[in-house]
Amino acid sequence: MLFDSASADAAPLARPRGLGAFGVMDDHLLLEFLASASLHSLSSSSSSSTATTTTTGASAGDVALCRLAQTSRAFYCFAYDEGLWRQRTIAHFGGAFVFQGTWRNTFKWCTLRSSASASTAAYVPDVYIRVPRMYSDVLYTAWRCTSVPLDDLCGVHVDNIDRRSGLSKADFIREYGVPNLPVILTDVVPQWPAYGKWNTEYFVSRYGDRTFRAEAVDIAFGDYVHYMAKAKEESPLYLFDKRFAEDSDLADDYVVPPYFDEDLFKVLGDARPDYRWLIIGPARSGSTFHVDPNSTSAWNAVITGAKKWIMFPPECIPPGVFPSLDGSEVTSPVSLTEWFMNYYQEIHKRGSRLAKPIECVCRAGEILFVPNGWWHCVMNLTDDCIALTQNFVTSENLVNVLDFTQGRPEQVSGFCDGDLYTRFTEALAREQPDVLEAAQKARREAAGVAGGGGLAGRLGALPGGPGASGACKRKSPAEDQAPVLSIWDRLTATGAADGSQAADTAVANDSQDQSQDETSGGFTFSFGF
Repeated sequence: MLFDSASADAAPLARPRGLGAFGVMDDHLLLEFLASASLHSLSSSSSSSTATTTTTGASAGDVALCRLAQTSRAFYCFAYDEGLWRQRTIAHFGGAFVFQGTWRNTFKWCTLRSSASASTAAYVPDVYIRVPRMYSDVLYTAWRCTSVPLDDLCGVHVDNIDRRSGLSKADFIREYGVPNLPVILTDVVPQWPAYGKWNTEYFVSRYGDRTFRAEAVDIAFGDYVHYMAKAKEESPLYLFDKRFAEDSDLADDYVVPPYFDEDLFKVLGDARPDYRWLIIGPARSGSTFHVDPNSTSAWNAVITGAKKWIMFPPECIPPGVFPSLDGSEVTSPVSLTEWFMNYYQEIHKRGSRLAKPIECVCRAGEILFVPNGWWHCVMNLTDDCIALTQNFVTSENLVNVLDFTQGRPEQVSGFCDGDLYTRFTEALAREQPDVLEAAQKARREAAGVAGGGGLAGRLGALPGGPGASGACKRKSPAEDQAPVLSIWDRLTATGAADGSQAADTAVANDSQDQSQDETSGGFTFSFGF
C-alpha cells in the first residue's frame, strides 16, 4: 500500500524514491513547477481529464495536481501544499470564496458550488494521511511559521520608542518632525468615535456585503471575517482598502490629529496620490519591510488589537532586505514570519554587529508617527486587528518629496494623472508659494553643498540612490550640510531616550560587517509528515 503505516519504520526515505526524475529539483523549484501552467500539458492528452474539466469546472491542471498526489508519498506531501491551493483558488474564484479551513478544501467547495452538475452537498473535507520518513525544510518552515507563538517570535516585551501624551504641535515638530524620529501618541485615538465603536461585528452589520480589497483580492467583508476566523497560515490575506470612505460614513468616525494636519498634497484636491487606507487582518498578517511611497511620512492608528513594529532609519537597510540600486524594487527572500525567525533573534544576540532597530507594540488607542524614509515591517499580533493609516507631506519633508517625485517619476505610486512633480509644484505655486520657494531654496543650497552633483547628487543621498552604497546611506537635506548622526546621537540629542535605551538602539554603521553577519541568521529544520 502506498501509505501503509505498518511499515513506517522500515520505509525508505520518501523523497528520493517518490519523486523519481523530479528528485533533481530542490523543494522550492518543485513547488514552482507544480504551480506552473505546465501541469495542463501533462494532462491535456487525457480525454477523461477533459471530461472532468467540463463537468466540475476544475481545469486540467487542477485535475493533474490531484492525480499527482496519488502517485507517491512524496508527491502527496508536495501536491497538498497550501500555497499551491491558495494560488489556484484565487486564480479561479478571486474573492468569491467561502473559506473551509484549508485552501484545498476551499477550492473543492467552491468548485462544487460553481459546477452545473454538482453541489456543495457532495463536498467531503480532506482527511490527511501521516507520511513517515518524508523530510523537507521548505514544507516544515511553512508549518513552523504557522504555529510558532508570536509572543516568543516577535519580542513583544522589547519596546524602545517614545510614548507621549499632552504634546503640543510645536513640541512634536521640534522633537520628532524636524529630526524625523518615530513616536507613539497615546491620547489621540481614544477621542475618536471609531474607538470603542469599530469592531468586526460592527463592520459585518453595516458593511457585510460590501466588497473590500485584501491584497489582490476583492472580497465581501462578511466572507473576509469568516476567513479570518478559520485561517491558520503563514501569511494570511491582509485587508488594505483605500476606498473605504467612498459611499460610507466611516470617515466621520475619526479626525486627522493636529500634529499631521499640514498635508501639502491637499493642494491637488481629489487628484492627489492615494493616501489613506483601512487595514484589517488576523494574527500573522502584516506588511514586509518597505519605505512609504513618494517619500511621504505617515501615521498609523490602532483601533482594535495590537501590532509589532520594527523600524530602521533611512540610512540602514534591514538585514535580509535587498533593494535594487535605484530603490525601485525591494527583494526579501523570506516571508514576514521567516524574517523574525531568521533575523530578529540574530539582531538581539549579545555582541551582534547588526543594526539595532526601533521597535514597539502599538496597541489599541495608540497612534504611531512613521517618519519619511524609514524602513518598517508590521506584524499583527491579535485576531481582528483594525487600524487606519494616512500618508502626508509637511514642510519638514517637502524637500524629500520634491526630490523623489522629480528624480524618480517612474517610482511614483498611487497617481495616474500626469507628472506628479509638475502638477504638485504648479499647485503649490498657486496656493502656498512661500512654502514652495523655501523648499526649492533648500534644494538649491543642498545641491551646491553636495558639490556639483545637482539633482543626481541629491538622489544619491536617498535610500537606494544611484550614488549610495553599503548598508547605511545619507538621506535628508540637513544631513547633506552636517555630519551624519547615528540613531544613538539623534535620540540622545532630542532627549528621546536615556543612555541605556540609546545604546540598545545604536546603529552599526559598518556596512561590510552587516552584510557578512546577515548570512548567519538562518535556521535549518526537518520534520516527518
